[in-house]
Amino acid sequence: MAESDQTKACPLCAETIKVVAKVCPHCRHWQKKWSLGNPRIMAAAGTILLILYSVGMAVFLEQLLGPRRDFAEYRDQIVVISSSMNVSQTEKGRYVSVVGLLTNRSDFTWKEVQLEADYFDKNGKLIDTGLERSFEAVLLSHGEAGFRIRTLADKPESSYVTHKVLVRTAKDIQERF
Repeated sequence: MAESDQTKACPLCAETIKVVAKVCPHCRHWQKKWSLGNPRIMAAAGTILLILYSVGMAVFLEQLLGPRRDFAEYRDQIVVISSSMNVSQTEKGRYVSVVGLLTNRSDFTWKEVQLEADYFDKNGKLIDTGLERSFEAVLLSHGEAGFRIRTLADKPESSYVTHKVLVRTAKDIQERF
């Protein structure tokens, strides 16, 4: 077989190299452009994978940390339908309790609803307050949920004449933290 059948010119440096050579021994030019062993192809594939990973992480972080609904805009749509107050004496002390029912008139589901009960005397003066964070409760869209706020009473039973329940805060169900 003739020597010219077994050799060829490198397309980059024009030196004579063997036909079966993958890399030119003179200039280190890769002879097959689309070979998986070609470092340029591997670098391009790695770059594409890195870009895809970065875009995926950006989408994930946007879902995880992105903006959520502000409860303040929907506060008036969480309504106390009914509530009743009771003062009771136990061996641990005197407690004032409010039991009631909430309704969610919004199109969104809320979690970690925080309620506050304000207690008033016969003159309408605020005499005590109780706070309840119902971390397990989820208030479904257009749903109802019961609640209980139990507070150690500081005043005599006769001082607790009336009460008012307020919804202080809640979190969007899609919030992770």
